[in-house]
Amino acid sequence: MKHIPSALILASLFTAALISCGAEDAQTAVTTDADTAPITEAETEAPRITANLPERDFGGVEFTFYGRIYAGGDWSADDILIHSADGDTINDAVYERTVYIEDTYNVKLGVIESQNGSIGGMVKPLLLAGDTSFQAIVSAVVDAGGWAAEHLLWDLNEVENLDLSAPWWSQKANNTMSLAGKQYYVTGDIFIVDNQAIRMVFFNKDMIEDFDLESPYTLVRNNEWTIEKLVEYSETVQGDLNGDNTFKPGDDRFGTMAQGSFGSVLYYASGNSITAKDKDDLPYIACNTDAAMTVMSGISQLISSCDAILMSDENTSTDSAWPDNVRHFMDGRVLFAPEVLLLIELARNCPVDIGMLPPPKYDASQDGYYCFADNWCPNVVSIPITNAKPDDAGFIIEAMAADSMNNLTPAYYEVALTEKYARDKESVEMLDLILDSMVLDNANIFGWGGMEGAVGTAINEGNAIASTIERRVKATNTAMEKTVAKFLGID
Repeated sequence: MKHIPSALILASLFTAALISCGAEDAQTAVTTDADTAPITEAETEAPRITANLPERDFGGVEFTFYGRIYAGGDWSADDILIHSADGDTINDAVYERTVYIEDTYNVKLGVIESQNGSIGGMVKPLLLAGDTSFQAIVSAVVDAGGWAAEHLLWDLNEVENLDLSAPWWSQKANNTMSLAGKQYYVTGDIFIVDNQAIRMVFFNKDMIEDFDLESPYTLVRNNEWTIEKLVEYSETVQGDLNGDNTFKPGDDRFGTMAQGSFGSVLYYASGNSITAKDKDDLPYIACNTDAAMTVMSGISQLISSCDAILMSDENTSTDSAWPDNVRHFMDGRVLFAPEVLLLIELARNCPVDIGMLPPPKYDASQDGYYCFADNWCPNVVSIPITNAKPDDAGFIIEAMAADSMNNLTPAYYEVALTEKYARDKESVEMLDLILDSMVLDNANIFGWGGMEGAVGTAINEGNAIASTIERRVKATNTAMEKTVAKFLGID
């Protein structure tokens, strides 16, 4: 998912570099009539990506989303539809998609704005009452999971015109979001919020240079970007700037500042999870094996005893929903800031030269990188059971998702790589790696037994992880069984 657009952008950036840095060579190379012949639009315009759908005229019918749209919300689904261009790259990409879908299929798109980020309790009464004012829903994954368990959504595997295996749908997300062979919600190129929700690591490039440290980009390429290296670098840069023999946020320099979910992020970054699924697509507890315990204990030993790493959700600001950690990073007092990708949109005018990385591996033997996305931030689309024509909804949603590869996804890469933080060529490489590594966990989506939060806290604080897990095994298994029974309709 989302590989092709960044590759195209990388190619265009490379071409631009050749033109700007080697203009004289480029001019001498243009010598023949064939080379100088004007290029027609047909020769330069890439074919439009479209879904495998038949021609269709909806006769001007209205198709309405109920959308998680709320003023000032970091995860507001403003990328559903736009009805006017304003010159903003993302806005105009959504507008282009809206116009294309409406004109191509003779349909009028609309949205009911929730005015609230948490819409689970708002939508459920509407669905139970048989409300038919909206044909699809865009929500946080945690809300969609709750509705699915209450039989309030259509199983997307049974909806005609939807191809969940298509490249515009996130296959890694699909692998998590299906249960017992059923899938009620999906995400992918149709949104950019799922990109923004991925947890990764920002770093202060100036501080790397000041301390003469090897570039973290090189560490990634050489398979050396591990938790041990993050701790090593954190301890190297830590400094008592005011000389009071203590380390306080805002006064001194820290190696890493992270939210309280850092332990969970690092555990998922190891390629492990709290729950997994068997060959029958049924969940089971995966964190109580010897191998998983070893990883969790190893992470805990590294981060819980390191005073160069601060984990806190404290927010003393009156004008920001972000924790103080973010402000300290932007003030240049922190080397590593594990955060969601959305953070970079706050940093357009940040004086710190910012780089970005995937979360570190547990050790070099790990097969790849894994970037966690939690149950609150990413948006998903679903079809309510009150929609008597789910196949029509599937058609519109599929068409929108496919067309997003022509406009919205490339626009997001352009913004992310040029307007916000692309201050080095490695950004393209890292962004591809990060966006291709998103993982979710049903233990987090459904909150089964409180296991995920308890394990993350135990890792952070260096508590007895094994006993923490053991105390919650029974409740977690019971909760999983109830969810599966509801998905299968046997509750």
